[in-house]
Amino acid sequence: MRQSSTLDRRLFIKAASRFIGATAAAGGLLSLGPSMPWARSQPKAPTPEPLIQPPEMHSVNGVLDTTIAAAPGPVQLGDRTFTGLLYNGAYVPPTLRARLGDTLRITFRNNLASGLDRPGYMGPICAGAGTASNLHFHGMSVSPQGNSDNVFVHVQPGEAFQYQVRIPAYGRQGPGLFWYHPHAHGFVNDQILGGMSGALVVDGIDQVFPRLRGLPERFFLIKHAKFGDESEVVSINGQINPAVAIRSGEMQFWRIAHIGASDFYKFRIEGMPLYVVATDGHALSQPRKITEFFIGPGERIDAIAIGPPAGEYPMRTISFQNEAWRPPEPVRQLAVIQSSGSSQSAAIEDDILRLRVNGPQWIDDVRTAPIARRRTLSYSRTNDRKTFMIDGRVVDEARTDQTVKLGDTEEWTVVNTDQQYHSFHIHQTPFLVTEVAGVPWHDDSLRDTFSVPPATDQGPGVLKVVIPFTDPTIVGRFVYHCHAVDHEDKGMMGVIEVVA
Repeated sequence: MRQSSTLDRRLFIKAASRFIGATAAAGGLLSLGPSMPWARSQPKAPTPEPLIQPPEMHSVNGVLDTTIAAAPGPVQLGDRTFTGLLYNGAYVPPTLRARLGDTLRITFRNNLASGLDRPGYMGPICAGAGTASNLHFHGMSVSPQGNSDNVFVHVQPGEAFQYQVRIPAYGRQGPGLFWYHPHAHGFVNDQILGGMSGALVVDGIDQVFPRLRGLPERFFLIKHAKFGDESEVVSINGQINPAVAIRSGEMQFWRIAHIGASDFYKFRIEGMPLYVVATDGHALSQPRKITEFFIGPGERIDAIAIGPPAGEYPMRTISFQNEAWRPPEPVRQLAVIQSSGSSQSAAIEDDILRLRVNGPQWIDDVRTAPIARRRTLSYSRTNDRKTFMIDGRVVDEARTDQTVKLGDTEEWTVVNTDQQYHSFHIHQTPFLVTEVAGVPWHDDSLRDTFSVPPATDQGPGVLKVVIPFTDPTIVGRFVYHCHAVDHEDKGMMGVIEVVA
């Protein structure tokens, strides 16, 4: 297999020294202490270093053949050092890149050995090592059966499993930005918090938007770690407050993915808009200009960035109320955009906004399909926040909660009775968002994950989606759940079966 990276060699070595360590020398497990919202803080941002792009692994002759080993290992985020749970020894593992029609042939090894000691440790994992694990290929319209994207396969410590995921050459799966992460129920939150997640790209979006061809590609992979002292670190590509270089008037292709465990963020780049071309791996019919965006765990945004006039432009989160019983989320600076030169961008913006996708789009079929059935899901939890439920019960992987006929399109209403954000994610197929909090939502692209607003004194939060179960590839059993995966681990997940 060919392995490549856009990193300058010196930057790569510097990145590797931070992200990659000998797993045999791992220290202890990460530990999540009791909730103390007033102590949640982001360390003071250091002097920005250049944003480092993750290494890449590409398919060769139609096959991406590799081994991914999960094991404890050392991590450094800024001035914080801890023992994480890593893929191939890296907090930011390689981005997997394939094309339509390719096969992902991945040997997954679970080296999450138990019995690790914990001297002086303050980190985010409490039970992630010495536990079962597996791989999920988030957002992919591939088979959920056998040794494909089958989350019911649990690989025990010391064991290995051979995944063989065929990406359809034609049909509903298209090019886009996806990601891979563990999905062994009960251990997902700890393992993702430890670092077990990476990007997955199906190349070819430049055929949908030829204007993207040749643009510099920049990944922004968002992760977060929580520590025993109640502090929290949010990183981009494993870096704290990196500097993103761009020339004034230059176009870059930015691929933003929240591959962390459970946090929700509202983002803004002061004085610099973005032009969204895809969400969750699905292209818009035309680019959409945004000045801020809300992104929950699992969600992705592909966008064109235009270098603004020379200067520095901070990328910060915006404070908002997530959980009603806690203070609003703090403002965090996550990166700084450093623009140089003197080109004008107004004409470039006009050119971008005139772009259009040629030919039919799947979203048009979803919009016009007759609704075969309507279902309602109710999200709730116990008062002690130890159990999270859908329709009043926790997940049982042996139980099938919903049965759907292949070829049907359904409308699902998600009712959130909890006064905090949750999200709705379903495997194997995307969906169309039609209503958020009682307001019609006119989306121009499909999603596979979407944030569900919290309940208020006026009533529950409500999300309505239209889901096409029309792709023969997805026949089988898979799951839907809240992608704040600590909620999923505590029960907020259901099982669906698509039958032919």
